[in-house]
Formats: sequence, C-alpha cells, structure tokens
Amino acid sequence: MADQINLQGIGAAVGAAVGRAVMIAERVDVVVPDVDQPAEVFKAAATAVAGDLGSLATEAEARGQEEAASVLQAQALMAEDTMLASTVEAKIGEGKNFNASIREAGSELQTMLASLPDPYLAARAADVGEVVERISCHLAGVPLRRLDSGGEPVIYLASTLTAAETAQMDPAAVLGFVTETGGPTSHVVIIARSMGVPAVVATGEGSMSGTNLAEGDMVVLDGGSGEVVLRPSKDVLADFNGRVEDHRAAVAAAEAYRGQAIMFGDASVSVAANVANQADLDQAIEAQADGIGLLRTEFLFLDRPAAPSEEEQYEFYAAAAKAFDKPVVIRTMDIGGDKPADYMTIPDEENPFLGVRGARLYHHHPKAFEDQVRAILRAAVHGDVWMMIPMITTVAEIIDLRAWIERIAAATDAEIRMPKIGAMVEVPAIALSADALIEHVDFVSIGSNDLTQYTMAADRTNEELGHLQDACAPSVMALCDMVAAAAKRGGVSASVCGLSAADPTAAAAYAAMGIDKLSVSARMVNPTKAAVASLDPALGRAAVDEAVKSASAEAVRSRLDRWRSDSASTKEP
Repeated sequence: MADQINLQGIGAAVGAAVGRAVMIAERVDVVVPDVDQPAEVFKAAATAVAGDLGSLATEAEARGQEEAASVLQAQALMAEDTMLASTVEAKIGEGKNFNASIREAGSELQTMLASLPDPYLAARAADVGEVVERISCHLAGVPLRRLDSGGEPVIYLASTLTAAETAQMDPAAVLGFVTETGGPTSHVVIIARSMGVPAVVATGEGSMSGTNLAEGDMVVLDGGSGEVVLRPSKDVLADFNGRVEDHRAAVAAAEAYRGQAIMFGDASVSVAANVANQADLDQAIEAQADGIGLLRTEFLFLDRPAAPSEEEQYEFYAAAAKAFDKPVVIRTMDIGGDKPADYMTIPDEENPFLGVRGARLYHHHPKAFEDQVRAILRAAVHGDVWMMIPMITTVAEIIDLRAWIERIAAATDAEIRMPKIGAMVEVPAIALSADALIEHVDFVSIGSNDLTQYTMAADRTNEELGHLQDACAPSVMALCDMVAAAAKRGGVSASVCGLSAADPTAAAAYAAMGIDKLSVSARMVNPTKAAVASLDPALGRAAVDEAVKSASAEAVRSRLDRWRSDSASTKEP
C-alpha cells in the first residue's frame, strides 16, 4: 500500500469527514474559434449561459439550498452584464481575435474585483472567471465538467471548484471536499457551509496532483483545523472517525441552545447572525439568533445602474427590524476601492485596500449616504435598530459622521427613531485609540477579518499569505483585548462580527476578554452558543493573558484550546 500523505490547508467549513476519494479532472484549456460578428455571437452565448445558470438556481432553490440559488442567480445576472459584453466588444475593436478578447475582458474584470477590500466583494472575481469559462465552453462546444460520486457519498478532491459545481452537489452524496486553491470567503465555501459539508481549501497548487491518489483511496479531512490525510493509517483513520462522531454529537447538542440565552460567568453573551440578503434573514430567523449583529447593505448597491432608492432600502431594513426583538445592527455601505459600482466613480487608486472605502466614501457620494441614513432612521421605528459605520480610522471621523447623521435626522419629515451609533474596529489605528473612540459611540464591533489583514500587513486575497490570516495571531488578539477593555471601562457594548466569531477557539478568547456579542452565519449561531456556554469562566482571563504573550497564532490556539479542554472536565453540565 502507498504511503500516507499529510496535507495542510485552510479549514473553510467545519466538520470532519472520512470517505472514498474522487479526483476531479483538471479543466481543459478552451479556445474559442473566430466567427463573423463576434460581439453579437458573444451576447447570444452569454444569454444562453445566463438561462442555464438561472435554471440551476431554480433547481437549487427547489432543494432548499437558498444560498446556492442566490449565488447562481447572481452569476446569471453577471453573464448578461453589459460591462462584460462591452469590454469584450472593446477588445475586438482593438483588433484582437475572439478568444483573446474574451480572455482579456474576463481577466481585466477579475483584477478589478479582486482588488476590492471587502472579501465578499473580492470573491466576485472568481464568479467572473466562472461565468467567462462557461461562456467560452458554450462557444467552443466543450462540455462542462460533471461531478459523479458513483452513487455513494464521497470526498471530492480538485485543484479548483466552481460555485456552480458546488451548488449542484447533492448533500447526501458528498461527505466533504478539498481544493488546492481558494479562500475561506469564496462562494464555493459559502455554499459548502450552507449545505453543512466540511471543506478544506488552499492545500497548495499541485499538492494532490502528484500524489498518485487512486480512485477509491481513503481520505480524511477536518474542516476546522484544515488537516487532510490521503491514504490514512489505521490509527489516523480511527482518530478521524472519532472526530466525525464528535462533530455529529456537537451539532445535535447545539440544538438545545436554539432560542436560549447564554452566560459567561455572570455576563450574558449574545450570538447574533450576519445577514446580507433575504435568504440570510430567513435562516437567521429559523436559527432564532439573538438579533442581527451585522446587516451588510452593500449588496443592495451592486449589479445595478444606480444606487437603491431610500424606499427600497427602507423596506429591507424594516423587514429585518420587525423580525427580531433584539438589536439589528445595520452597517452603512462598505463599498469603494476600484469602482465596485459604476455610479460611484472614484479616481484610480494604486492600493484600493488603503484607499477610499467605507466611511471615507461618504463625502464623495453624500446623496447615497443620506438616502441610506434616512432609510435606517425610518426602519428604526420598527425595532431595536443600531447603525454601524465601517472603516473608521480616527476619532475625528466618527465625530464628523455622527454630527452629519444628526443633521439628516433633524431635516427628515418622516417618522424616525435615532438608533444607537457605533463604529467598526477594523484598523489598528482606531483600536489603539479605543478609549477616545468610546466617548463618541454607543457601541463598537470588531471586524476581525480586516483587523487581521491590516495588522499583519497581508492581503487576505493572496493565497500565499493565508498563514498570516489567523485572527488568533497574538498581535491581533492583543488589539481585541484592548478594545474590549476600553468598551468595558466606557460602559458600551463590544462585539466581534468577523469570521473568527464562529471559531470556537477565538470565540472563547473573546468571551474571556469581555466581548458581549458574537455575530456569525445563521448556521453557526447555536454551535457558537454551545461552545461559549461550555467554557469555565474562572480559567479564561489567565488563558488570554498567557495567549497574547505567545510567539505565534499556533501557540495562542494551543493555550486557548487547553483552557477549552480543561473547561470540559471542570464545568458542570
């Protein structure tokens, strides 16, 4: 028997899996032949692909896979986007052949989107690549790849997977998947999480292709730790079978926390949901989340010729406010960078990650901001609405924006209610000014994704720097602790709304720091409650103090996990 091979990737969707491997073949290099009237032929092909994607979205929705349906529908709209067609036409006008025109147009749009600071928006670059690939295959008469499990649950291994391929997976026929590339915020991973399928990404290009893995060989993976083992030994197989059972038991046990309040010592900890669209809102309601900790509004502003009206925004915000008797935190538009919306033109920037985005955008587009603020003020009449401002870097910024919001409220004739106003802590500069910030806000929320990126000076869309994207890095943990302490001194709420809030190890640290709210995907609301409720508060502060003095994220995790393990043996059920 061939030797065991250990791989390390990024844990992208929690859970463990043990099963037979199915290697997905590499994509073929598609060459689109030249044709007469290529611009018109491209538009016709794009329309056909949009129809196919729309049909797949309908099928996914019928299976109850709303997240997958949402992604596929977005790709269908992207296929017919005039920007894509006009860019292809412009390349043709430059004298390039049909194949080169399509390739270069797709590449330019991908580069533009990949440079955006918000990972959810940057992930749309992959969507462009997938859509362009489907159109190219259609034009070249090349069939798309098909995923065939052979009638039994398997673990798929591939260099890459597309959102459409993932969305077509039958949750009953897939145990998990592993890819050599990709990131934890890609649509592929988002779909996997919504299906409850464990996944590991970014094991490294070529990490699996040279292993001589045969169809039917055993594979094990841990979607939390990022471990993947090909052809595992008996001992490793037994270990991972145990992890599978532990995860099943944990998921079942977490259901006991549905709709229940949890405590950390004598302090309550809310576990709210992150919401970006109606499907997310429905899932948050079903999970009985403790309100909404992050309502992303930028998705209302994309894929359209003009900003959404005040009324359109009000209707969505009001629906969210009415759905919960606990706080609904609405983040004002976090867009910017390299022209994510045609109607919000911004001068070209050398580094959009450090450019005009979030709060820095509002004075460039005051009407869009004022419309949004009025919509939020009106929606606040229907529930406990909080307004959160992203990308705050200085205390002066929040003072200025708060005064602007108050002027908008004073000039509004409609029935309104002034919400609590808070700031996101995503930049080390504002974390270091936390005590001064607290004097001018009603709450703070740590965006751990961006705070990690900016603290570590590591572009989170760069797969080679994935090892620096751990929110448990001691420097990032120290900043979070600083913010939590300042919030406690100032008597305001402090939350975490990044991906790390659903990481049991990081969540344990946040609870010990005094963070009173964690905001996670709807699927992770009750597992996160279970994880925090299982902790022994008496051991927490010492664990955090030791952890932040560690030399690496791995050492931080080791110390915190020791506390979690000790809690399991000391805390009463």
